[in-house]
Amino acid sequence: MHGIDVVLASFADLFRSHRYSLLEKLYSVILFTAGLSLRDLSERLCLTGASRESVRIWVHRFSSLFRPSRRVRRLVAVDETVLKVNGQTCYLWAAINVDTNEILALHVSRGRGIPNAIKFLKMVLRSCDGKPIVVVDRGPWYRWALERLGITYFHETFGNRNKIERWFRELKNRTKRFYNNVNSKTLKSIEELVTAIAIMHNIIRAGGEEVIPT
Repeated sequence: MHGIDVVLASFADLFRSHRYSLLEKLYSVILFTAGLSLRDLSERLCLTGASRESVRIWVHRFSSLFRPSRRVRRLVAVDETVLKVNGQTCYLWAAINVDTNEILALHVSRGRGIPNAIKFLKMVLRSCDGKPIVVVDRGPWYRWALERLGITYFHETFGNRNKIERWFRELKNRTKRFYNNVNSKTLKSIEELVTAIAIMHNIIRAGGEEVIPT
């Protein structure tokens, strides 16, 4: 089954009522994650008859479909980047399977330190059967966290880490279209928005394979 078909089938379970068709909801989410704003979708371009608030709710429900399968991962790149949210700074942590380009885990935090690194690395391990080798930069918060969790790792500036850096650029190119900010008030909302974008990345990356466990 194609990735979009899997998403559409799973998407149907997220709604009790269907005033708007599932395809209209899903296409609105896809266009939003591609860079169109909520106002573009519902008011300026009239691509959906739903309100901006309805589209926002669809996007956040869509994010709940992010469930990478637990499987053996050979090499995982982990990194964090700064996001500006309504003039404030937060940090987005992300992990990508170097062999497949699949986004495995995401986390948004106000701070950046050892406790944040431990929490995120535990999230990464949930999608791994066993412990993969992890490639990181020289952020001082990684070494102690990785050693405490018994994870083999090495430092790299470019090479394998380029894949996570490229995804960060892809993400920021989309969020910059919304006045160079992610227009959300809470960390959870920001994380849900970023997760929706990651799901679409994984679907495109899969090239027709199932990307959401059924």
